[in-house]
Amino acid sequence: MLLLLLTLFIYICDAVPDQKRPPGETCAITLDVGGTFLKSAIVKPDGSILEGTFRKTCIDSQGSSEQILETFTLSLGPHLTNAEEVGAETCGIGIGIPGPFDYENGVSLMKHKFGAIYRINLKEELIKRLELPRNFTIRFENDAWTFLRGEAWLGAAKGCMRTVGITLGTGLGSVFMVGDQVVLEGTGVPPNGSVYDLPYEGGIVEDKISRRGIITRYKELAGRKYREGLDVEDIAIRGLKYQDKFSAQVFDEVGHRLGKVLKQILSEFRAECLVVGGQISKSFMLFSNPLKEELRSVSTLRSITSASLIDLSPIYGAAKLVFLGSSYRPPGATS
Repeated sequence: MLLLLLTLFIYICDAVPDQKRPPGETCAITLDVGGTFLKSAIVKPDGSILEGTFRKTCIDSQGSSEQILETFTLSLGPHLTNAEEVGAETCGIGIGIPGPFDYENGVSLMKHKFGAIYRINLKEELIKRLELPRNFTIRFENDAWTFLRGEAWLGAAKGCMRTVGITLGTGLGSVFMVGDQVVLEGTGVPPNGSVYDLPYEGGIVEDKISRRGIITRYKELAGRKYREGLDVEDIAIRGLKYQDKFSAQVFDEVGHRLGKVLKQILSEFRAECLVVGGQISKSFMLFSNPLKEELRSVSTLRSITSASLIDLSPIYGAAKLVFLGSSYRPPGATS
């Protein structure tokens, strides 16, 4: 009887081909680098985030090089394991990170934060620490660029061919896109695609349109009624909830100023869509009307809107970096 069962077992094994796990769909591992948190996730080609993989990891941007690199590794490593466990094939890692940064080679040039990894090749460090093949795809882009990539792929700019993104926060970021490509030159595009440092009212644009600009202007208007420690969010709340006239005036000025700065740029670029992101864009309703009023004459504009994916768009944009595959062209590269 035992011999019969053994013979039957061998027969079944021979008759049925080796049942390896079928290859799963491809996925991209993404990282959005901030000064306080690293946001990461596994993103599928349809733009959905693999369930349970979105995570935020605390990071000390003033820490030692080992602390910073170890945090990057600990943020990305579990995603490689997760992808393997579900049978997904990781086709690359996309990373959105602030500048200055050598995006093509993966080298940090920041000194104001992440100073301990200045001149360190982050790409090589990650490949070594995560034990990845030397030719494994890791792509870096400015976080303002990944923001707009995400909005162009799945958000407010979906379907637009010529798009401009503005990020309002501590500073003022800008990005210009034609199709899937970020462009740094061409008709209507300021040098290196940067709006923040254009001359404006005796200084530069960012002096007036940014966190510091809003706080400074509110302080000027409120005078003795100004309370130290107020941030942009507090000023916005005063306008939204308590009809604070100083708050209303500050944001009205922001809308008009931004519109005046962008009017000629958008006209010459033939922009179809303007998307405003960054933390200050959460107060978009306070400055959207004056902004739209200033830009009414830009005939090509179909949409002026705030980001629809505000906290996730850099994650989606970093994934798109990977999914572009061989069609990806680093900004500034010639065809």
